[in-house]
Amino acid sequence: MASAWMRTGLGAALAAVAALLGGSVLAHAEAARPPAVSTVILSLSPRTIRWVTIYKVPDPADHDPYYHLEVIEKERHTPPWQFKRLAAHLVVTAAALDRSRLRRKAKTYFYKDIEFRIADKAWRQQSPAQREAMVCRTAILECIGRSDSE
Repeated sequence: MASAWMRTGLGAALAAVAALLGGSVLAHAEAARPPAVSTVILSLSPRTIRWVTIYKVPDPADHDPYYHLEVIEKERHTPPWQFKRLAAHLVVTAAALDRSRLRRKAKTYFYKDIEFRIADKAWRQQSPAQREAMVCRTAILECIGRSDSE
């Protein structure tokens, strides 16, 4: 009788632990999933490609009417880990993003966003006037001091 109770009690305990671990594992996997991002090609030449990775889109609920992105440059036909981050965090208007968009397709890569998150946090800690002054309103390559011909 004691062994039947132990088997049942132990089985129930193991099932409870498995359910708890399964729930935490699922929650962890959910949190580790990369954010929904999109890319926009800025310039494309036989030698170089420049693109933006958009991490945050305008959010009226957060009173943020801007796109938040990072700007990447990569020599074509080089390994994915050889790239240059031209801007870790750039805040742009919808018009600036549209003016910057090259309507061509190209292979891009998704890089870890730790630099973006650090720079985004620093931007959000500034006063509203300072944040507003840093918003790109022209074209992205102009705002970071690059041109299409470079």
